[in-house]
Amino acid sequence: MSKLYLMRHGQTEFNVRQLVQGHCDSPLTELGVEQAHRAASWLRSRGVMPARLASSPLGRAKATLDIVIADNPGFDTLPRTDEPGLIERCYGDYEGKPMRDFPVSPWEPGDALVERGGDSEASARARVVGCLTGLMDEAAGDVLAIAHGSIITLFKSTMAHLARCEQNVKLSNCCILVYEFDPASQAFSNTEIVNVTEPTALETLG
Repeated sequence: MSKLYLMRHGQTEFNVRQLVQGHCDSPLTELGVEQAHRAASWLRSRGVMPARLASSPLGRAKATLDIVIADNPGFDTLPRTDEPGLIERCYGDYEGKPMRDFPVSPWEPGDALVERGGDSEASARARVVGCLTGLMDEAAGDVLAIAHGSIITLFKSTMAHLARCEQNVKLSNCCILVYEFDPASQAFSNTEIVNVTEPTALETLG
């Protein structure tokens, strides 16, 4: 049975400044870079060698994957793609604005932001589940995918009924969620959630 290693990007400048990100972007902080190195070290210590690599097309996710590749011998020869299906949930006209003005939980906004130009719950779920299922089917082996806090939370909650580990876990920057994938049933079973650094109050949004 193949495995999905689903990882959040490192801390960003918007995380520190408490600004809503969503589809807009900001670079990794020094701590974000260090978090990516720690995640890369964890993957190396476990002997993880995926069949393919993928990331959200946003810069913070791609930069995190760049670091992981540089720290893991052999990763630079693996197929790598930017996947729109892994992009963070859209928060409409709240993006780039202070978190204090945000009316709902950024981790689970539901459909509250649709009227402000944000994603619906159903559309966001369909794209991330479809993307990750497609990646697993195409790879016919393990996959490492870098995405964002809220879209990962949505995927985790969608598959929670199949989980074999504690689910009430805050997802820190560069956390890694390990899933076993059954190609016959197309089911993802979460077996482990690894926080390479302790979650902080700054880690509010993908």
